[in-house]
Parts: sequence; structure tokens; C-alpha cells
Amino acid sequence: MDFFTKGYSALRGPAGQPQTALETIVKLSDRLTQSTLISDRRAAVLGLKGLTRDCKADVGQHALDALLALLDTDAKDDVESGRAILETLALLCQVDSKEGGKIPRDDLGLKHTDVALSSPAPTHALLVLLPDNNFYLRLHSLQLLSVWLTNRPHVVQQHFQQAPDGPSAIDQLLTDHRDIIRAEALNTLQLLVAGNPPVQTSIAFAGAFEKLLNIIGSEGGVEGGSTVFEALSAIENLLRHNVGTQKFFRDLEFTSHLPALLLFPSPPPPPDHPVPQEFSLQFWNAQKIANAGAVISICQMLIAGKGDVNQAPDLGGLARCLVELALASNAPTGLKTKALKALPPDPPLLNLITCYIPVPETNGEEWDRLPAEPAIGVLVAYALDGDYGMPGSVEFVGPIARRGSLELRAAALSTFEAFVTNDLNARLYILGEMASPTPLPAGSEVTRLPFRTLVRALADVPQSPMTPESAHRHQIASLLFTSLIRGSEKCKTLARSIIPNTVAPLAPASNFVEAATLASEKHPAEDDDEDPPQALLSALLGNLAMAMRSRSISRERGERDMRDWDRVIVAYLVILSAWAWDSPIAVKDILEEGGIMTVLMEPVSQSSGIDVLVQGLCAFVLGACYEFNREPGEITRATLQPIFHKRIGADTFVSRMARLREDARFKVVTPETFVVDVAVDDGGLPGHTGPLVVGESATDGEGEIWMDWAFVEFWKENYYTIQKSITNDPNSITAEAGGNIDTAAIITNLKSTISTQQAEIERLQAKLTQVAKEREEERESLNAQVTSLSERLSELSGEVEAEKEKKKEVEKEQEDLLVLLEELNTKRRKDKERMREKGMEVSEDEEEEEGDDDEDEDEEEE
Repeated sequence: MDFFTKGYSALRGPAGQPQTALETIVKLSDRLTQSTLISDRRAAVLGLKGLTRDCKADVGQHALDALLALLDTDAKDDVESGRAILETLALLCQVDSKEGGKIPRDDLGLKHTDVALSSPAPTHALLVLLPDNNFYLRLHSLQLLSVWLTNRPHVVQQHFQQAPDGPSAIDQLLTDHRDIIRAEALNTLQLLVAGNPPVQTSIAFAGAFEKLLNIIGSEGGVEGGSTVFEALSAIENLLRHNVGTQKFFRDLEFTSHLPALLLFPSPPPPPDHPVPQEFSLQFWNAQKIANAGAVISICQMLIAGKGDVNQAPDLGGLARCLVELALASNAPTGLKTKALKALPPDPPLLNLITCYIPVPETNGEEWDRLPAEPAIGVLVAYALDGDYGMPGSVEFVGPIARRGSLELRAAALSTFEAFVTNDLNARLYILGEMASPTPLPAGSEVTRLPFRTLVRALADVPQSPMTPESAHRHQIASLLFTSLIRGSEKCKTLARSIIPNTVAPLAPASNFVEAATLASEKHPAEDDDEDPPQALLSALLGNLAMAMRSRSISRERGERDMRDWDRVIVAYLVILSAWAWDSPIAVKDILEEGGIMTVLMEPVSQSSGIDVLVQGLCAFVLGACYEFNREPGEITRATLQPIFHKRIGADTFVSRMARLREDARFKVVTPETFVVDVAVDDGGLPGHTGPLVVGESATDGEGEIWMDWAFVEFWKENYYTIQKSITNDPNSITAEAGGNIDTAAIITNLKSTISTQQAEIERLQAKLTQVAKEREEERESLNAQVTSLSERLSELSGEVEAEKEKKKEVEKEQEDLLVLLEELNTKRRKDKERMREKGMEVSEDEEEEEGDDDEDEDEEEE
């Protein structure tokens, strides 16, 4: 009743006449600063709160400073006053977004926020209110802090760093079990640490990680609700771009909690034991997918920050968890893609994994278990055919070009590329399996050979009409194979022995090194009575010519699969570009293939109707064949140069490769993804041969692949050499090609040896320095001891001399005493004789004494 009386009195003018809103605001503002009763100030705040929505500018102009001052006084002493102050300040600082979500610079909320944050005092006062256990006071404090962080995050973060109890205040909020408070605290925490390493570090070191993991565990892990997602996002924000918090997270062994959050068994099973089916087959809903995606994002940051997983045992189980989730589970496609992208460059792909495929007509409720096989084989199958691209998965049909599935295949391709890039033995082993697969053990349930499947995908003749699915299979197979032969003459030599239609058994090998040695020595069997079988390189050249012809027929008929044919042609040209580079033997094989030079020169010489990627890659292959034509044969550099200048011309040759470099499909390829949107023509349908229209797509969600990042880097490094090659004299010495993995391996070994020797030298030098230091310390110690002993000797010598002098003095004194005694004895005897002479009595004692004295004198004389 008192509240209504005071409110009515504040709004009532003189003599009961009503006041304007501005007059009321001014009067209430004066009461905030002049009233001595807290109840009056509370009533004034409540009145201002009611006027804020309609008179935001006036309230801010006249009452904002007073409200901020009360934040440090009344808000601490009175809960109701504090709640009203916080709500009013939140309304004043709230931003009113206009159409399109844009916020004007002169927005009143931003102006009021700038006033509130002009000094650190309001922020510090707000942080002091956070530990208060009152529900409404804590809630509205968090909401006001969130508003300020949303409007001016950097200023609030700067003030937070100056607050003495800021991290501890935030840390206390994470132990609040009230759902609304906890949700608001998690949201505020994410805003507070975003993009600010010092704030991230201070909050992390205050114990935030442990409390956030406790929240996640109490909510049921990834199977929890939105609170789990917010807590995971908070952990991710604390770790993002911050080496210190990442190291802190690993040092406290919090990484061991991450696989368990994904329901991976803890501790993980041995590498030769399968993962429980409960992990591989789970029920997935939208919230669980989001939560698992957040966990994988955290794993990706930790793995990327640590580097070599083999040197980080704490991350080894994490990498295996991601492999199992990506390749051997029923997780959604998008989640598998994220898991593949989170893997380190050297994931554990040699372990056996057990995959599952859905039983037809069960709507994904029943799954069949497949025989265990190496993860690297499953990875190749994923890249070639997508998710569930295994025998028996015939019910999963549809457009493989859908972006989600294509992103998964692209991620599998990138993982394979990273795995084999710096491991020559792995390349030789895989190429050896492609040439002659290891025979399966008797009774084995494995029904597919993934590397042989890759050979068939490369050698299969492209069929018309070409579909996006078939085009993508040819493309990904070419990129997989290119990653195996790029930059290594050993690999290219072994690849020349691959016969698509011949399978020669190979003795089993115990490891990659042994398998690579055996693979490099094996050769396909030949029958002397029959023509030698066609090698893979010849099959690829024939397929290229067939694809060129089919594409021309499709163009003449006006069919809409021209773009798919262009992708198939690009796939073959990518292989030839990598194979011909710095490989004279391969160049000789290409040049001796009948009609291939015509097939390559015709697209380059045409001025229209040909995709610029096809033209540029054909020019690159021709230039590589000219540059590295070093083996003796019928077609020499002198033969090729006049043909190139006559049919193509140097300017046209350079122009074709320059246009490729400027094409959007080439420029948009990044290390993260090389799946681009499908371009559209004037009719709104895919199939034109012009430049890509980035950002447009013929069908929502569709995408396409032209080349991967590894090939783009290879082309950028070497295209300039090829551009100049056609103008070089045929008899000149060709430039040395870079990027040879064999040379790189030798250099790496030499560098490793030098590094080891240098480390040994440094160790010996350090040991020598340590020994010299010890000897110097020992010498100084001995010198100090000698000096000390010498000084002691001098002291003792002085003492001996002093004692000798004292002894001489004592002896002299004794002699003087003896003389004196003798004189006294003589005088006494004389006195006794005189006494006897005069008849005086002399005592017997005196006589005895006299006798004794005489005896003593006699003894002394003797």
C-alpha cells in the first residue's frame, strides 16, 4: 500500500494536477539522488522502469547516471531495489534492430551502453552482484551483462580483466543448479570469452573446464538437451585460438573425457578388438547431432593444436574414436564429414574396423554387420561411393551430387590425401595392392578389394548418357590415384605395371615397408602366346579419347550432360598432368599412344564450345610432355615444337592456362572444401560450359567437384614452367622439376641425420662444458682450501713461537727462584749454627728439615 501511495504522489503534480512524462522523469530522477530513504528511491526506480519503454531517451538523459550510481549501493543492500535497477538498465541499453537486422549507429541502446561503460565501475559493480544467491538478482545481473557484451564486447572484456574477482564470480555461476540461471550463465560466458585470449585464460584457470564438463555429465552427455550444447560451445570458445587453454585442457587430461561424451568406451578397446555395437549403432535426433558436432569441433581444435598424434598418447584414443564414428557407425552424413575433417594427418587407418549397413526395407531400424577390414579400405569406398557405398546398400539411391553426400566423399578424399602425402611406403603398398592384391585367407568373409575397386573405377569406359553420379565417381577415383603418384617416380613406375583386367596374387606382407619393397619388385604376368594386356596408362588415354568423342556427340545433339562429360575429361587430364610431370618414361608412353596428341591439341586450338578447364589442362599436359620428353624415341622435342607453334601458337598456349587460373571453379577451391555449387545457364539448368556462377545452384543442396586443393597447389607451383616450355629451344636443357617426393625423402633423411649429429654434438659440448665447469669449481675449491690451510699454518706458527717465548720466560723465572731458594737455605743454616753456638735450642723438625735439605743438595750434586 505504501508503494502505491508513493508512486501516486510522485506522479501527482501541484494541487493534484497531472504532470507530463518529462516532468515526472525529472522529478523521479531527482528523488534517486536526493531521497535518503531506500524505499523512496526504490519507488522512483520502479516509476522510471514503467516510463522507459515509451520515454527511453528522456529516462536515459535524466536518470541513467543516477541508476548507475545506485548499482553500487542500493542494488547490494536491497534485493527489490537491485532487481528494479537491473531491469531498468537492461531496458535502457537494449538495442532496437531495424529491418534486415541492421543496427543504426545512433541507436539509443548503444548510446546508453557507451555511457554505462565509460568507466569500469558499473561493470565491476555488476560482477559483485553475480555471486548473490538471490534468483532474480543473479538472473537480471546476467541479462544486463549479456546486453552490454552484445553491444560493446571489447569494452566489457577490458573492464572484466581489471576486476579482481571477475573470474571467480563467473566460476560460481557454473555451479548453480537452477536451469534458467545456468542457461543464462552459459550464454553470458560464451559472449564474454569470444575472441579474447586473456579472458579465456583467466576463466579457464579459475576452473571453468571442470565445471562445464560436470554440467555436461549431469545432463547426460551428447544425449542431453540444449544445456549440453551451450556448455560444449562454452568449452569450444575457451579453447578457440588459445594455445594456453588448449595445453591446460590437455595437461589436466580432460581430453580423455571427450570420447566418452560420444559414448565411445573408456578405456578404449585394444586396436585388434572391435568397438561395441552400442557405439556404432545409436539413435540420433537433431539435438544429439548438434551436441556430437560440438564435441567433434573441440576434438578438431585439440588435434590441430597438438600436431603429431603419435607423439600425443592422450589423443590416440580420440583419433580412433573419430575413425570409428566416421567410417563404422550409423551417424548422420554431416557428422561423419565433420569427424573425417577433424582427423590428424596420420590417423590410425591401418586398424581393422567393423562396418554396418542397413537392411533393405527396414527404414534404418535393422543393420547387417560386415566383416572386419582395414579402415583405409573403407575410406576409399566412402570416397568412391559415398555413405553406405557397399555391397547390399541398393536401397540408398538418389542424387549423389547432393551437397551433404558429396562433402562426405570430399572429406574422405582429403583424409586419404593427407594420409599418403608424406608416406612413400604407404603409397607403394597401395599401388602394389592395385597391381596385384594380396590373396584373401581361406574362409575369409571379405567380399571386396577396395584398392582393386579403385582400379576398376579408373579403367571403366565412361558410358553415355553421363550422369552426375558417374561423373563424380570418375573424378574422385582420379583424385585418389593422383595423390598416390604425384611427385614420386617410384610410384609412377609401379603404377605403370597396373593391369586393370589382371590380378596376380602377392605374398602377404607384415608391414608397409615390407609390402612396399615387394610391390616395387613385382610385375604382372604375361602370356607369350597372347598380346600383352593393356596397362592402366593406356586405358586412361583411351578413356580420355572416348570421353572427348562422347562430349562432342552430346553437344551436337544438344543434350544436357555436357557438363558431366567435362568433369570426366578434367578427371583424366588431372591424372595425366601429375603422371607426366618430371617422368620422361611416362611421357614417352603417352607420346607413343596413337592419336593422343591430336586428342589433346584439338580442344586447345578451338576458340569456342570447349570448357576453359579442359583447354587449360590439355595445354598443361602438352607442355609437360614437351618439357620432360627426355627419353629417346620417334617423337622428340624437335618434332613437337613446330607442331605446337603451327597448330596452337605460343600466345594461345599461354592464354589457355591463364584462363584456367582465372576460372571461378579453380579459384574457389580451398583446403577446407573443394565442393562448389552447380552453375546455371540462362535457362536455369545445369549444363553450360561457361564460367561458374558462384553462389547459385540449379537444385538446392547440389554441388560438384572439379579438382582438389592438392592439385590446385601442384598446378600453381608448376604452370609457369610449362608456360615457358613451349618457347624453349628443343636442344636446351630442361628445368629441373620440383616437388619430387623421392628427392624430398633423401633430403629429409639427410636433414634428419644432420639434425641427429648436431644434437649429439650439442649434447657432447654441453657435457664438456659441464665437466669443465665442475673441474673449475673443484680447482677453485682446492685453491680455497690451500689458502685456508696456509693461513691456519701461519696462525699456528705464530702461536708456537709465542709458546716458546713463554716457555723461555718461565724457565728463567724458575732459575731465578731456585737461586733465591738456595740463598735462603744457606742463610737458614747459618742462622741455626749461630743459634746452636749461643746455646739456643733447635727443633728436631728443623734438624730433620736441615738433614733433608742436605740430602737434597747431595742428590742434586750427584
